[in-house]
Amino acid sequence: MHRAAQVALLAAVYFAAAKLSLLVAIPPGYATAIWPPSGLALAALLLWGNRLWPGVWLGSFAANLTVEGALLASTVIATGSSLQAFAIATLVRRHLGVPRRFVRVQEVLMFVGLIAGGAIIAPTVALLPLATIYPLQVPDLASNWWTWWQGDACGMLIFAPLVLSWTVRGIAWPRQKLVEAVIFAALLFAAGEVVFSAGFGRTFVMVPFIVWAAFRFGQREVTTTSAAICAMALWYTLCGDSGPFADLSRNETLLLLLIFVSTVVVTGLMLCAVLAQLEAARDQLELRVLERTRLLADSERRFRLMVESVVDYAIFMLDAGGRVASWNAGAQRIKGYAASEIIGEHFSRFYPREEIERGKPQWELQLASREGRFEEEGWRLRKDGSSFWAGVVITAVRDDTGRLLGFAKVTRDLTERKRVEVELVRAKVEAERASESKSQFLANMSHELRTPLNSLLILARLLADNTGGNLNDKQVRFAQTIYASGMDLLALINDLLDLAKIESGAITALHVAPAPLEELRAELERTFRQMAQEKGLQFAIEIAPGLPASVRTDATRLKQILKNLLANAFKFTQQGVVRLRITPRAPRSVAFSVNDTGIGIAPDKQRIIFEAFQQADGTTSRRYGGTGLGLSISRELTRLLGGELELASEPGKGSTFTLVLPLSDERTAAPA
Repeated sequence: MHRAAQVALLAAVYFAAAKLSLLVAIPPGYATAIWPPSGLALAALLLWGNRLWPGVWLGSFAANLTVEGALLASTVIATGSSLQAFAIATLVRRHLGVPRRFVRVQEVLMFVGLIAGGAIIAPTVALLPLATIYPLQVPDLASNWWTWWQGDACGMLIFAPLVLSWTVRGIAWPRQKLVEAVIFAALLFAAGEVVFSAGFGRTFVMVPFIVWAAFRFGQREVTTTSAAICAMALWYTLCGDSGPFADLSRNETLLLLLIFVSTVVVTGLMLCAVLAQLEAARDQLELRVLERTRLLADSERRFRLMVESVVDYAIFMLDAGGRVASWNAGAQRIKGYAASEIIGEHFSRFYPREEIERGKPQWELQLASREGRFEEEGWRLRKDGSSFWAGVVITAVRDDTGRLLGFAKVTRDLTERKRVEVELVRAKVEAERASESKSQFLANMSHELRTPLNSLLILARLLADNTGGNLNDKQVRFAQTIYASGMDLLALINDLLDLAKIESGAITALHVAPAPLEELRAELERTFRQMAQEKGLQFAIEIAPGLPASVRTDATRLKQILKNLLANAFKFTQQGVVRLRITPRAPRSVAFSVNDTGIGIAPDKQRIIFEAFQQADGTTSRRYGGTGLGLSISRELTRLLGGELELASEPGKGSTFTLVLPLSDERTAAPA
């Protein structure tokens, strides 16, 4: 019932507005320069929903039926009008919501564009069928279409914002504002009388009233003023046959009216949107200023409390002449002076006599003033005459004009730290000496163990080959086991030797030269293709396009790292794929990514696997073999090559080890 009442009310309002508009209609099509019902219909559908479109149809049908009584023509025109209002309301609601007030210039432009484009629906839907019923010449048809479009567009531009603005509560006007509004209205109608009734009137006289309404009142009053100006222009021009547009032909009159009306309305809406944006920006700026002021006050208070409560640092201010101006608790604890004893005294009393005689305190202030900051460590004196090792920072403090106000000085007692540093240096020297001895021992032991082990391997290999045929199958398997175990032991000795060389610094010279990527791929293919076939795994090496043909690095060490990573990938992958991708990495680096679908590594184990003799868990070495030295050696070799070794892994899904190296290592190559 409520919806039916709304539909009936909209139909009645549309009908009444249409009848009033037809008073200034232009035969033979009964089109008008401004068609208010289109604006009222659009506003109604925006405010109360598109379900009220039957009210638009009924109002338009009734209004057109009373003109000539043509049932078919009235039906076609009503259909075009309701379809137009429905389509434009849908688009405006989708892109702008219900624009009771425009707060951005983009919203005004969007609103004007949707109305200008949507206003072609009603004249196109109506005139094309009517042209087949009533024999109209093409010029008459085009003229009627143009006038119809103009009337609908101007009607929506004027009356839709007018109705929407009046649905929002405006400014509560005090008495002074009411007086201003009365004066404004009187002057507006007086100006309209002068502009549109006298032959010497100029339309630009009306523009200041739009500006006045925008700055002093609001969008509601701007839309009302625009409607009043447009009504006066239309009435005087078409009915009174006076004003600046009346002496022209009918088509020129309509064109100029369209330009004038559109300019007034769009100018008013744009000005309101600009002012709304400025007001929003001003409010935001005020909020930011208030927030920054509050934060600054809080920061200043916290800083003051912090400085006053710090006891580990002496923080105090000096004036431009070097006299103490402030004193905190840390300064009293470190230097032994109370604030009442030291404020106003020159800070040179903290320095040994020989430094005072050399003018060092004043030199420090001059340097801080010139450079902005001075920092050093040295001996300073306490009140009781004892000395301490201090870290000192002096910072020049200036105002906005650059004038020197004084100096901020921070002093820290580093006596204990200096003692600890001496002890650490001594301990470091001893540790390096012990590490060097250990590494040298490992290197010597590795060399000594390889000599008998090589003999053992040769003999085990001969036994396993059983060239004389005097061993049974069981004895051959025993020999093969001895050989395999010996090879594992040899690999361990080689790893230990490499690790010992790295830790002792023996491997510091690199043979840097261009390393062709295709040769690297070919060698890795030869090394691991048979292993992939034996385990039933997919194996691929991919080189991304765009990479240079070679990488300038130590090719031997690069191959050692990649072979170790690929060997680990095959070792811990039972099914799936092992892949090596060579891709560019910014800036000017190359990434060698070894990816597998193996057992993966738990997050808490990903760091320790790069340590010597460490594996992901205690059972890995028993199930898969290995010593846990390969990744440690690879990490150290990566550092020597100036690169990084990255790991990404998830248990049960595999791992990706990525070696990132510079494309061109500019270090000098070691002699061959």
